[in-house]
Amino acid sequence: MQPVRDPAVPDFVKQLQRIDTYNEIKEIMTSPDFMMAGAEERTVFLEDTLIMSEGRRHSELKELFSPLMSRQAMVYYELHLVEPVIQTVIAELKGRPDADGKVRLDAVELTQATLTRISATVTGVDSVDTPERTERFRRLVLTLSEATTGSFSKAPVAEVIGKGREAMAALVSEYLQASLDRRIALTRRHRSGEIELSDLPRDMLMSMCLKDDLSRPDDGEKIHYVWRQCALFLTGSIKTTSHSLPHVFFHIDEWIREHPEDRAKLVDPEFLHQAAAEAFRLHQTSPARFRAAVKDVTLSTGRKVAKGEMVALHAPIANVEAQTFGPDGRYFNPYREVPKGMQPWGMTFGLGAHSCLGRNLVTGIQNKGDEKHGTHGTAVRVLKALYELGAALDPDSPPRRADSLHDHFETMPVILHNL
Repeated sequence: MQPVRDPAVPDFVKQLQRIDTYNEIKEIMTSPDFMMAGAEERTVFLEDTLIMSEGRRHSELKELFSPLMSRQAMVYYELHLVEPVIQTVIAELKGRPDADGKVRLDAVELTQATLTRISATVTGVDSVDTPERTERFRRLVLTLSEATTGSFSKAPVAEVIGKGREAMAALVSEYLQASLDRRIALTRRHRSGEIELSDLPRDMLMSMCLKDDLSRPDDGEKIHYVWRQCALFLTGSIKTTSHSLPHVFFHIDEWIREHPEDRAKLVDPEFLHQAAAEAFRLHQTSPARFRAAVKDVTLSTGRKVAKGEMVALHAPIANVEAQTFGPDGRYFNPYREVPKGMQPWGMTFGLGAHSCLGRNLVTGIQNKGDEKHGTHGTAVRVLKALYELGAALDPDSPPRRADSLHDHFETMPVILHNL
């Protein structure tokens, strides 16, 4: 079993005050004396979205979108969306046996294809319903996603942002505009009494149409407000989980090799919940997060942060610190005892007002399986579907990490042995 290593960070992060202890980061992330901050691209693509807004505006957006992530919505998504999509994508990918008769697929490709369709539905994007349309949509969203964190790219930031703008324009012309137009028409029909509210789509764009919250006066000067909201939902839904889920598969493979007595648990949802949460703790999508002080602040530790100063929160380091998670905090252990009052994934999904709104869709409600009501989450459902097919890493084609400051795999070839 290999320990996780500290992530590399770009040079601009090294110039900021570094904060890498769990308690200090928690104090900052839950304090009203700090606001969201980041590099230029965060404003370009995500200005006035849930992740970048503060105070009353943040509360308004959270109230608007929270119903999409309620328990009732989770049940609906998992039973009517997540499981069917997973099975459809697996069927498409496993229908290509190799010359030796074995079926191989890429766990990264599977995860991205599955999440692409799920996130499209939650966002309100129509016609992502064929392998070709899904692949085109996936590539555009991943390009946009790379641009929203361009400062962590090894390519020139201006180039990455430029490609992101092009991807956003293509998403609008090929997918988003038609989807929005349809929902505007549905809103009119609902208000005229032709359609019941319960018969309308349950998605972000539909929510914005019903709220008449589709534009801003300065839309002509920047990426339109409604498309920025789409950018957040699409990139947040796909990037975080598609980066993290292959790590779960990789760590479980390591664990089973050292603990073969747990092999029978590969299709046990409870074990998969524990394993997924532990892997999420060890791997975060970004090597640092940023906050800016709204006034001069002295933390409980005595650390001082000046008004307007942006600090770098090295959350991946805090998430493995021995003081909080034990001397083996850098190692994968699905049976780890979680400190009281703390989530098993630490701060991977954020803390405070800016905690990830869609976390329940990934982890299930309370990170526990619920066969009756369907709240396992996408992570456990994807893993269980793979292990039921006898998925295992391909010994002749090892996983390859991406050449990026983000902690993720580029490929993860697996063989399905139970077909």
